[in-house]
Amino acid sequence: MDSILNFLEAVVSLIFVFVALGFCIFSHELGHFLAAKWRGLHIDAFSLGFKPFWRKKINGVEYRLGWLPFGGYVELPQVDASDAVPKAADGTELPRAKPLDRIITAVAGPLFNILSGLLLGCIIWAVGMPQDSPRMHELSVLTVEEKSPEYAAGLRPGDKIVTLNGKSFFLTWRNFAKELMLATGEVELGVLRDGKPLTIRYRVVDNPDAPGSLGNEKIGWPFFTVMIPLELYPRSGSIAEQAGVRDGDLLVAVDGKPMQNYLEFQEALNRSQGKDLKIALQRDGKPVEVTMAATPMPQYARYLIGIQMEQKNESSNILVSQVFPGSPAEAAGIRAGDTLLEAGETPLTAMAKFQEYLAERKSEPFRLTYLRDGVKSSVEIAAREEIPYSIGVDLSALDHPTPFQQFYDTIELSYKSLRGMLVGLANKIGLTRETSTIKPSHMSGPLGIGMVLFNSVHHSSLWTGIYFMVMISFALAIFNLLPLPVLDGGHILFGLIELVFRRPVPVVVLKSLSTVFVTLLIGMMLYVTFYDGKRLLYQLNLLKPAAENTHVDTPKK
Repeated sequence: MDSILNFLEAVVSLIFVFVALGFCIFSHELGHFLAAKWRGLHIDAFSLGFKPFWRKKINGVEYRLGWLPFGGYVELPQVDASDAVPKAADGTELPRAKPLDRIITAVAGPLFNILSGLLLGCIIWAVGMPQDSPRMHELSVLTVEEKSPEYAAGLRPGDKIVTLNGKSFFLTWRNFAKELMLATGEVELGVLRDGKPLTIRYRVVDNPDAPGSLGNEKIGWPFFTVMIPLELYPRSGSIAEQAGVRDGDLLVAVDGKPMQNYLEFQEALNRSQGKDLKIALQRDGKPVEVTMAATPMPQYARYLIGIQMEQKNESSNILVSQVFPGSPAEAAGIRAGDTLLEAGETPLTAMAKFQEYLAERKSEPFRLTYLRDGVKSSVEIAAREEIPYSIGVDLSALDHPTPFQQFYDTIELSYKSLRGMLVGLANKIGLTRETSTIKPSHMSGPLGIGMVLFNSVHHSSLWTGIYFMVMISFALAIFNLLPLPVLDGGHILFGLIELVFRRPVPVVVLKSLSTVFVTLLIGMMLYVTFYDGKRLLYQLNLLKPAAENTHVDTPKK
């Protein structure tokens, strides 16, 4: 039954990809069509979708419906300035469109992308977007990888990061990490240590242990972790709501014990076994205390040995970061700092693999092999079935970016990404000493964009998918406005040249430039599609990343 549901969800997500991309392309072409109609230009055809199965001519325009709902197109023979003598579909010669008409028609496509993006952005503004963490003015550092540029520069656990490149911030943890990822040259962190200000300067380098697919991208990601405050959002009618918990309350402690992360909070709920809990909160900077009893969730029963795990950077093994009191792991003598090597005869190369092993064995004993101070040891241990308890709160923060904020964010992301790539290329050929981890291989084409849309809906929500539709609409507008031949920006540029100098750019020049840039564009599409294909194979587990030396060389200043 689960497999059938997963299959149906995948099909729905795939349909969403086609509809989303089709909408973005169609809105672009609709802008060209309406502008051409307004300026009185000849239109051969306007199609919704490709591979037409229906055609109808109305007032000289052939309207088409295609089997493939993947956008649309509009045929405007007078707009192509590289044609010496524009011709209609029936061979009739047409006058070239005036420069102003060509400019207006070219601008209309990106403009409609922006307008449709703003419209969709209003939905996200109203509904809200789940965030990985609340927005924070400061970040408390929990751990720092010793073989990292951050550690070499002086960053230590317990430091509070209060500025980034000289500026205060109000960012989620992922957005903060993205700022570091897109940074060029030296990064400056303003830090408070024991109340005293310090400045940490370093250059971002590739982190093979970046989360998710980013680890395959050889991209800059922080080599440190931070403490993320638990911001609570009670569900309607939940125990938490009835007890007085409000949206945005910060979790401080449970029964007097401070809560550092979600796992500690969930463990406290589980240990309560349905007994009353005193939960300390912070609301608008003031302490609040509520009392409630968590309820069991048998449908989510799982098998645990009572440890918190981390993936080790220097190897593929698992590091025990915490052992919970009264757990099977504590009884077996497992300690924080131990490295887990094998469960039975199964090598433990990933945390998910160990969790799968526990789920398969259930409560059956097995031999756990670990490494401590260079000595390999084994213990007999059995997982314990635990039924999680819940008070009905979500721990993800909701953000409500305005449509204009989303537009600005897309422009900023496009600019920083492009600048990062140019800096990286210039550094390789010796034109600058600035560095960047952003590479052309990080770009995505239609396949990569489709993967993002699919994953956003399949693994998150419809609203996340619409959020990416907003970004794609804006990005499509920005890309098409680049002043390059074959793009709308090129048509605008040549139209402006003709308006200013009162003569058109010679057709032979336009044809030559168009040929060159079409070739470059095709080459770029093949390049990004190749890397998009690799990402897809990684995602489907059909391609494994090459074994890498994960030692981090700290760059010299």
